[in-house]
Amino acid sequence: MINRTMDAAFLNEVCNHPEVHPWLGHEGVIDVTPAVSNPANFALVTEGGGFIVIQHEPGVYEVHSQFLPEARDSTVQAMRDGMDYVFTRTDCHTLLTQVPDNNKAALHLAKCGGFKKLFWRELTPRGPTAFMALRIDEWIQGNAELEADGEWFHDKLEAAKEAFGSQLPIHPHDPAHERAVGASVRMMKAGNYAKAVVSYNRWAGFAGYAPIALISQVPPLIDVGDAVIEIKDRDMEVVLCR
Repeated sequence: MINRTMDAAFLNEVCNHPEVHPWLGHEGVIDVTPAVSNPANFALVTEGGGFIVIQHEPGVYEVHSQFLPEARDSTVQAMRDGMDYVFTRTDCHTLLTQVPDNNKAALHLAKCGGFKKLFWRELTPRGPTAFMALRIDEWIQGNAELEADGEWFHDKLEAAKEAFGSQLPIHPHDPAHERAVGASVRMMKAGNYAKAVVSYNRWAGFAGYAPIALISQVPPLIDVGDAVIEIKDRDMEVVLCR
């Protein structure tokens, strides 16, 4: 589990650990309180460390990771949980990160997460460094776990169509479609309805699927073409079936 915090005490402890501090490119005691307590940013913690996700502009954030040595075996899963958090629960559509050439562990973590190098600079405070990015559409289509969420949605929808006697066709299984739908389902369950619709429609317009529409946020009603649905209490109700 990963959770947001605005208390910097734990992350300060991690950052100043003698085996972590040298990799962070700072001299003296590190105090991340200003970044963690800023409500525009997101500090996400789990056992053994966490991430500070700093807003550059709305939707664009730079992520900094810090983990105790004994927690490094769990950093990949923590990173996946953190990405799920920022891409589904916040306005984030682009993640940025800086990876010094001499930090092989950070490079491995970034590549596992799907980050790609935008450019490289030699003269930085931490020496030669790769500047990398991950965009939400890349995260969605690179995340096989989202297919289960898409299938959950389609199972619910098809059961309702059968119950209502709908004559509309059943959607064939399409992994890319399941991932796009699954990401939007997670956003809806997090209450991020507008982003869910925008994210899906951006993919659908390119892939050749029909768009969906947000009817209202209270109650959260979404027209998905075949039906009008409501996501509540992390479940889905079909309120109108065509």
